This record gives sequence, C-alpha cells and structure tokens, in this order.
Amino acid sequence: MAGRSLGDSVIGWYGDVAARGLDSHPDAVRHWLMAGFRLMARKSQFAPDGRFLPSGRRGYALFMRSMVDAMADPDNSVLTSVFMPTESLRALGLKPVTSEAIASFVSGAQAEGAFLGCAEGAGIPETYCSYHRALMGMAESGVLRPRRLLASTSVACDANNLSFKSLARRWGAQSAYVDVPYDVTRDGIAYVADQLRDVTHQAEDIFGRSLDESLLRQMVARSLATQDALEATLPHRGERYLANTMTLDMMEMLDLHLLLGTDEALGLARGMGDDLARQPAYDGAKLVWAHVSPYFLGSIGSLVDCSQTAQVVAGDMMFDCLTPPEGRLYDETHPFEAMAERVVRNCFNGPATRRAQTLVRLAERTGADGAVVFCHWGCKETSGAAQLIRGRLEGAGFPTLVLDGDAVDRANCMEGQMSTRFSAFLELLQERKGRVHDSQ
Repeated sequence: MAGRSLGDSVIGWYGDVAARGLDSHPDAVRHWLMAGFRLMARKSQFAPDGRFLPSGRRGYALFMRSMVDAMADPDNSVLTSVFMPTESLRALGLKPVTSEAIASFVSGAQAEGAFLGCAEGAGIPETYCSYHRALMGMAESGVLRPRRLLASTSVACDANNLSFKSLARRWGAQSAYVDVPYDVTRDGIAYVADQLRDVTHQAEDIFGRSLDESLLRQMVARSLATQDALEATLPHRGERYLANTMTLDMMEMLDLHLLLGTDEALGLARGMGDDLARQPAYDGAKLVWAHVSPYFLGSIGSLVDCSQTAQVVAGDMMFDCLTPPEGRLYDETHPFEAMAERVVRNCFNGPATRRAQTLVRLAERTGADGAVVFCHWGCKETSGAAQLIRGRLEGAGFPTLVLDGDAVDRANCMEGQMSTRFSAFLELLQERKGRVHDSQ
C-alpha cells in the first residue's frame, strides 16, 4: 500500500472535520464541503494539473464547475441516474446531477465513511451499492438538500428506482422512472420516447417553464456530434500517450453524460481528438476498463496514471453507446426518439452479452493489450456478468483481470491485494507484448 502523501493527509483532515460535525451541524458540514469544492473548482480553472492535455484540464474544470453549480442550486437541480437522457432538462435551464457524481464528490473529500455510516444507521443494508448508500446518507443527514424532481431509468442499476423513490418520499418530491426495453426496435424506442416526453412535461409543470423544441433539437444535434467526435478518438487512444488518470477518466465520463447536448461537452470531445492527434506514440500496455474505477487508491493509480508503462485507453462507461454499423435510426429532427435510441442501445441495457461485445469492440478498435473488469461493491449487474465478460474478451484474444473492490468506500477496499494482482497482471501483459515484438 502506498504511503500517504501530504495532499492526502490534508484532504483526510478536511474529511474528518466534516464527519465530526455531521450529527449536530449538517448545515455547517454542507457549507464546509461546498467551500472546499469551490476552492477545487477555482484551482482547476486557474492552476490546473500540468500533466494533463488541454482537453483534460478542460474536462476536469467542467466537472468541478458543473457539480458546484448543481450542488449549490437545489431549486434548479434535478437528481438523475447516470444514463438518463437529460437534453430536455438542460433545455429547460435545469442542472442534472447523478448519484455517482455526488458520491464521488464526497469520496474525493475522504468524507464518505460518515455518510455511509449514516445510511446504514437508517437501515440501508451494507450490501447496497455504495454510490447509493452515500447518496442516501447525505440525504438522511440533511447535508444533501431536497430536489423537486428525481428522474431515473432502468439502465443499468436496480438501485436507481429504489433510491430515487425513497428520496422522493422523504423530500415530498416527484419522481419519474423510465422503463427501457431490451430490444432495439422502433416500437421500443417510441415507448421510451413517450416516457421522456412525460418526464419533460412533468419538469415543465414543477418548475413552471416551457420547452423550446427548437433549442432541444439543437441540443440533440450537439449530442450526436459529441458521440461521433468521442468515438473518432478511439484509433488515437490505441496509438498515443493519453496523459490521463483514473480520476480524470471518471470526471470526463460524467461530463459526457451530465453535459451532453451542450457546447462544452462537444468542445471537450473535439478537443480530445485534436490533442491526441498531436501526442507521441505510446508503447506501454493498453487497457480497456469495464465499469467504474477506484480512482482514490494511490497504489492502483500509480501503475496507470500518466504512466509510460500502462494506461487505460477506453471504458464502457464513457463509450456506452457505440454507433451501430448500420447507423442510427433517428437524428435531431426527432429529438425524443434520438435520445430514446441512445438509452435503448446502451451497452448496459439488455443481456450481458451486449456489454461484453461492446468491450470487445473497444479492445479491437484501440488495439488493447488486455482488459480489467472492476466489480464495484453492491453492483449485482457487473458482478453477475463478470465471468461472461471475461470469457468473451479472452475468447477474442484479450487477457482479462476481474478485480473486486469499491469505487466509493476506501475502507471496503483490500488495497494491498488489489495492487498486487493488478501489478502482476500488468507484468503479464508487458511480457506478452514483448514476446509479440520479438517475434516480428
């Protein structure tokens, strides 16, 4: 296990201060956390991490700014699940925020333990997804202020509906749930599109606003262009040095969901392509990553963060909806259908074979050397599919490591064991890569 840096010690102190005041002064804890988040947002803007590419610095700052804006303005913020299409909410001037982003925020502040404990004290089982336990703990403590609308989909987590309905009851708020069928058909897409229209009408009523459909079409056009620009980076990701970290990858993934349809998201995706095209060639091990990552574990991050030895080139959370070979069925002229098609085609929707095939496609298009399937605590979908995904990837020629851990709760990670297994896996990939080079 890596030694604790001065920065980690300072952040640990910051999180401890928040934890100590949770029971008696939740308002003070909220202000304390928000002060730290605002400081980090300003730092990302005026003193960014010099290791990152310009697009990486932009992505980091975008995440910090959008999260601070949404957390500071609950009256105009909507709590959503990560794969919920949000262009129509953005077109109404609302600020979507997800449980994954909120939990990552408090985990980054090393304050997750207190909120997880608060959730468990309220009767939420330890086996529940730790993203949602942290979210529920923040609500139970009073640190997370109520939202007037919560919107989720059946993709990809069964905790979405349970958590959001529970929070809606607690807050006296309205909740919306979009049921997504597995099969990619025009009828299925129409079914989801009608539900998205209903969610939009619900938001109009709650917030007293009217949707500008012309603006929505513009936003959906930007969404499609963003997806295309992001997918166009895949060949570069397999050839170039990315100068990325697991933290940055998580932030950019959330940017490209929460901000999809905005000029900022489109600029980020295009900036990635421009930056990578100018980067030097990369000869280290290239990994495809399934699911979220334990970005806060220093001994794991030290092996792939801005590393010349190994880097993560793509993941199924960011590239969750690759364009089908036959092309899309809908464009911005049918905005609700285009949003619905995206979530129906999402690789987390439907059978696990769809997700496995997406990961194989990502590995093939990036020339990856191997893959990691991270089984996040409480995520039954990934844990249940892990061996199938591993079998499909290895059957396609990509060695695969299944790694169990927690992407929120440090105390629930066996860091030493995880680091040892991950390091050994990277050594295997590098040896395999060397044998291939020697035979050429």
